[in-house]
Amino acid sequence: NLFCIYLFISSAEFFRELLENAEKSLNYMFVRTYGMLYMQNSEVFQDLFTELKRYYTGGNVNLEEMLNDFWARLLERMFQLINPQYHFTEDYLECVSKYTDQLKPFGDVPRKLKVQVTRAFIAARTFVQGLTVGREVANRVSKV
Repeated sequence: NLFCIYLFISSAEFFRELLENAEKSLNYMFVRTYGMLYMQNSEVFQDLFTELKRYYTGGNVNLEEMLNDFWARLLERMFQLINPQYHFTEDYLECVSKYTDQLKPFGDVPRKLKVQVTRAFIAARTFVQGLTVGREVANRVSKV
């Protein structure tokens, strides 16, 4: 029973730490590479990690939709940064992001990353949820 509780806590913490470390590492790398440009636009990435954490902790998040939104927001932001001489309306930027699949500005990275992230997060969340059920079962059995 104590082993089940320890396993659950350790696994849940391990995945949270992995996610936190990934966020810090990405942030550090982008700050070093892009400096102020990244820092002024970092909320796009912060929002991504917030949603990933929300999914992992059992929130009602559609991973595919959330990742599509991330890439669309990133494209919109980059489009504005590459073309600072123009002012784009929200409608125009939304139109640009609708054609992401056809234009493939990030190559095949979004599709590959979506598959990998979805698999990893579904597996991690399912594993921790399974440990939670196992802990509850162990607690009930020990009371009987």
